[in-house]
Amino acid sequence: MATWVLLRGLMRDSRHWYGFDTQLRQAGINLLTPDATGNGELADRNSPLNIRDYCDDIWHQIDKGLAKNPDYSRELVVVGVSMGGMIALEMARQRHKQVRHAVLINSSAANLSPWYQRFQLMPLVDAIWHRHKAKELSFVESCVLNYTTVTKAHDEKVIKDWGNMRSQLHTRVLNGARQIYAAARYQCSWFGHCKVSIIVANQDKLANPKCSEALAKFYHTELLRVDHCGHDASLDQPEQIQQLIEMALSRS
Repeated sequence: MATWVLLRGLMRDSRHWYGFDTQLRQAGINLLTPDATGNGELADRNSPLNIRDYCDDIWHQIDKGLAKNPDYSRELVVVGVSMGGMIALEMARQRHKQVRHAVLINSSAANLSPWYQRFQLMPLVDAIWHRHKAKELSFVESCVLNYTTVTKAHDEKVIKDWGNMRSQLHTRVLNGARQIYAAARYQCSWFGHCKVSIIVANQDKLANPKCSEALAKFYHTELLRVDHCGHDASLDQPEQIQQLIEMALSRS
């Protein structure tokens, strides 16, 4: 069975899988959760300005993880959320014999979708205005979770936990800007050696679902939809996301 690699998106790290990784491991899936340059354990490094340049640090973590776990298959399924999906495509291009399947969740590309669909501003303003306003909760995480989730938007425990993670370690503002710049410029390209699957949350307020529709059309693949779910899909609907990934793999 192929090893799964999970990649988070903008300014998030492996901690933000928030139990989804544990769920997969309990299901018997061999799993690696590397951080992108500038996030998590690599927060002290400068984030690249080009998506392909994020791959080096991720490959290093993957190779290290495979060396520590010799029973893990070197064949990979790379699952990426948002910017993580863009990185997944570049990884598939770089090591086409190793990456068997790329699964993109709520991702996008500049050559397929306009900027105002890829980063929706009005829902962001609304999310800030209608955030959970308890004083003891992180302002930033209250806004972010209201923007990126449906079921956890006002969940005090999640907001508090994510606020604690932020206070312990978070992406620098400059690195966040560099990541946004890299993601905004990213253009996908066609390749036929790796299966690509697209999952979209119907209630994504950050990236319009039309972005995923465009990706599915470009890669000639089925669009798998999940309802009652926002941009941070594995946080909103972890069981459904696992089922959709497994469904996509079974059809490849």
